[in-house]
Amino acid sequence: MKHNFYPFRASKDFLRFTFESESAHKRINKVVEFVLIEDELYNLALGDLGENGMYDDLSVSNNNDMNLVLATVIQTIFNFFEIYPDKKLFFQGSTPARSRLYQIIIAKEREQWQDDYVIEGVFGDEREVFQLTRNYNAFILSLKSYK
Repeated sequence: MKHNFYPFRASKDFLRFTFESESAHKRINKVVEFVLIEDELYNLALGDLGENGMYDDLSVSNNNDMNLVLATVIQTIFNFFEIYPDKKLFFQGSTPARSRLYQIIIAKEREQWQDDYVIEGVFGDEREVFQLTRNYNAFILSLKSYK
């Protein structure tokens, strides 16, 4: 994905990234976290960062910069895999509409990723290599060289 993205800051372990979403009206602190959920599998979480350090993954920012925010998240994924190439990454939208948005982006950008990454679609308790004609609830991403 060769799109503009926001500058971001990484934690020392590259499991938490922060950046600012900017518009003419407001700035919103965003966080991307990679949380170990089972052996070798991390969950990707994106949300608005509150003053208390907690994030809200259900907030609707309406900052008119969705493409920049998503491109920034993708850059953090690249950083994650540079440090953790043998891990897998699970992600799903916090709402069905957000999961659908992620599926659209994966389908659109798939040709740029498919040489380096394996993208699996998850539906219920099953998963398969991502197919354009299927609808998924969640996704698992891994590097091909470590599958």
